Amino acid sequence: MILEMSKISVLGLHSERKAVLEALHKRELVELSQPDAAHIRFQETEKSVAQFEKYMQSAQAALAVLDSYAPDKKPSGLFAGRRVLPAQKYHMASSDSDAVLRLVYRVLSLSDDIREHRESIRKIEAKQTALEPYLALDIPMNVSGTRDTLMKTGALQGLWTREGLQKELEARELEAAHAELLSASREHSYVWFVFLKAQEKSAEAFLQKIGFVPPPFRLSQWTPTQKRALLEEEKAALIQKIQEAAAEITECGERRRDIELFYDHLCLRKDKYQALARMGMMEHSFLLEGYIPKKQGESLRQLLEDKWTVCVELAAPEHPEDVPVMFQNNLFAAPVETITETYSMPSPTDVDPNPVMAFFYYLFFGMMFSDAGYGLLLALVCGYLGFSKQLEKAKRKNYRMFFFCGLSTVFWGLMFGSFFGDMTYTVASAFFGKEFSLAPLWLDPINQAMQLLIASVALGLVQILAGLGLKFYALCKQKKYIDAICDAGFWMLTLLGIGGFAAGAAIPALKTAGMWAAIAGAAGLVATGGRKSKNIFGKVLGGITGLYDITGYASDALSYCRLMALGLATGSISNVVNMLCAMFGKSVLGVILFIVVAVAGHGMNFAINALGAYVHTNRLQYVEFFSKFYEGGGRRFTPLQMRTKYHQFSEE
Repeated sequence: MILEMSKISVLGLHSERKAVLEALHKRELVELSQPDAAHIRFQETEKSVAQFEKYMQSAQAALAVLDSYAPDKKPSGLFAGRRVLPAQKYHMASSDSDAVLRLVYRVLSLSDDIREHRESIRKIEAKQTALEPYLALDIPMNVSGTRDTLMKTGALQGLWTREGLQKELEARELEAAHAELLSASREHSYVWFVFLKAQEKSAEAFLQKIGFVPPPFRLSQWTPTQKRALLEEEKAALIQKIQEAAAEITECGERRRDIELFYDHLCLRKDKYQALARMGMMEHSFLLEGYIPKKQGESLRQLLEDKWTVCVELAAPEHPEDVPVMFQNNLFAAPVETITETYSMPSPTDVDPNPVMAFFYYLFFGMMFSDAGYGLLLALVCGYLGFSKQLEKAKRKNYRMFFFCGLSTVFWGLMFGSFFGDMTYTVASAFFGKEFSLAPLWLDPINQAMQLLIASVALGLVQILAGLGLKFYALCKQKKYIDAICDAGFWMLTLLGIGGFAAGAAIPALKTAGMWAAIAGAAGLVATGGRKSKNIFGKVLGGITGLYDITGYASDALSYCRLMALGLATGSISNVVNMLCAMFGKSVLGVILFIVVAVAGHGMNFAINALGAYVHTNRLQYVEFFSKFYEGGGRRFTPLQMRTKYHQFSEE
């Protein structure tokens, strides 16, 4: 059902506003709204909120650094839960907060230092690589010559020899020049030349002709070998600094819990300051307004008025369209609330679809998944996760939904005689030479596909009628009795008549009754379909054209053929997997391969068809069911609550 909401107003002393706000924060019962009253002001908290967000980003970045250097040993993934702390830890002393913030900045500073040192090492290694071809040179590379000579060190394209260089020098009448080949590869040759200064112009022309290129780095006062040694020392020093910084970060990892608690306190403070911005302030008092579930209102009023000097008023909301929506259903219907929330929250005129939808949701999921073995696995795993305390309460709802889906799958698997496909027959025949199989309690979907198709469409028609029934109920709840009869009642009568007429093939007594019911319903639709039109032609044509919507209902009913299609797919693929398993014989190797193929094949079939059943079941609810009665557009109830990432604060 949809919980009834009350509008709550709290007027209290300015000095007690934070204490009252913290009480509301811990109880998570009130969604705050901004008061619309004269002569009140609102506290500006944007700068504080922005500062909290900045600190949160820094804390998150520091934790990411710790994950790299000192990974957390706590469980991660599905079973990772928040640590429970006593409510006294709700507050964090300013001195502790400042100390943790310094720790955060220290971790980030060390991480920045490591990143800079690694970048410096990368540059050093690039220099060493560029210097490698010149190591044979035994003089400093920045020596450009003597009083009478000119020295050049650089690279040439291609593979050169000393004889080839000498011939080029002689061809340019530079016999007095000296060429020394330092190193060479197929792509480049590295050389050192000595020319007479008197032949400088000829030397420049020669170097240009052979494609001489000077080194791409700044020349050093050291020989290449000495420079390489100096770079290696510099690199070793940087590596040492990286190791020291990494060791310090690892030590900081022992205080990871402090940073996580600091982050959660920032989350709490951010939410409180955002809430403070919605509180109206006067000279000596404050005004707080919001929404609260009606059944919780009196107990909260008693608590606030007993502990503080406040006046609490509870009233019916003046504007129903602004009221947030909250569901409260039993164990069977509550798990599918997330399906409805994903689509849209109900509008003020809607009814809660979850109790009715839950039945059809579980029914259709199981019919599409349709294997007792798969359903048993799904129910066992999701039942454990959904009903045990292994997971936090908020995470259990989806697993409870799939638990009921698993039970439905077991039911339909038994109806269709499928337990991991025809696994019982495969094992009995392949290993024991027996003819034994699990007989279907209702029908064999492969050999009786037409009967399954008819049943699928019939179930679809039942859900469509349920949707129209909810529409009828919602209109009656709004006291629109004429609309309920004309817009829902006549359609229900028409569809029931068509269904009865179709069932007349098996039960002749229903044929005549169904025909007259369909005629009566259609006549009602024609007579009332244009009732809201202002002219006679609109009234007549509106009813006739309204009857054309029967094609839409027929299309919706045929959409339920997917129940048969996916059910057949699951069973057929399971049987193919079993056939492959039995191909390897009764030997030891055959048994091993049987198990391997069965686990892999059925695992893949389980994953694909479970996903297909989930997607198509959702589609049937959203498109075929909700479209008959559901408006949506409501707003989810979002109370001020303690939204934390790493810890839970408990009064226990």
